[in-house]
Amino acid sequence: MPKLLVVDKSVFHTLHHRDENLCAFVKNYNVVLPHTLAIECDISEKRPDKEPGKDPDKLLRGLDKAIKAGAKMGYQSAELLEAEKTTLCPVKSIVDEVTTQQLRNSTLVISMDLIKEAANHCMEVSKQKINGLLGHARTLYENAGKNQTFLKSFSKQKSKEERFKVWIQFMDHNNVMNDTLKAFFSGQISSHVDANWYTWQFTRLWCAYCWDWGHKKSLPGSSEKKDVSNDFYDIEPVLYLLLADGLLTNDQGLEIPLAKAAFPKKDVFKVNTSLNSSRTVQHVFDDIINIIPQGYRIE
Repeated sequence: MPKLLVVDKSVFHTLHHRDENLCAFVKNYNVVLPHTLAIECDISEKRPDKEPGKDPDKLLRGLDKAIKAGAKMGYQSAELLEAEKTTLCPVKSIVDEVTTQQLRNSTLVISMDLIKEAANHCMEVSKQKINGLLGHARTLYENAGKNQTFLKSFSKQKSKEERFKVWIQFMDHNNVMNDTLKAFFSGQISSHVDANWYTWQFTRLWCAYCWDWGHKKSLPGSSEKKDVSNDFYDIEPVLYLLLADGLLTNDQGLEIPLAKAAFPKKDVFKVNTSLNSSRTVQHVFDDIINIIPQGYRIE
């Protein structure tokens, strides 16, 4: 079997401008698209001041074409967490084969009213989850701040990648994970999970993110953003690395530093997805083909 490659929204949003490039890529490479990508296509706003590619109608049609051309749809994190809670066993795959096949066998029907209804629902659910996570962030950072070794490690300014490494190392070498799992989940599941579980990695990555958010909020004159919904969606592609082999992205603000810190043995491929008068979708496509090893190619 070829290696499994996670393709995030930064790459999809660029390739979907040119169907032949998008379809050729997912046809020839073993690609899984995060479930949050479908959500973000749905909630994207069509506005005159935004690029045409952010039109939800066009994004959803591009997603449909990608799935029918060979891309796989991933499970949403909530489904994977629920599966582990129910079976008390780690999930074996992040690929939703059933939904993927259903999408390949169905005809896409676009209704802007349904898109708007679904978008409002997704944003409301996400808002509740995000508020809960940021609430935990404040508590986590306050508790971690009582550890002098922890505070000393942040006496000097660090890059985001360096900070994420410190967060991850702190969690991996203390009882923080066990204590946090007990706080977030029932004792029935928290006593079973280890690093091979999606539940473990979900907790690990979200704690790292929350600590970093809390750290930046605590700095004098901080203007750290309050709306972290994009980050909420962008963590899922990184989480997929538990069971996938590589991540293709241009997200240097979160996905790349978090992936390198949390999964140092996995492949993280960075591609410049910017488009301008001298850089077309074909250039981005060519760059991708050049950096993705043959091991991800479908023979």
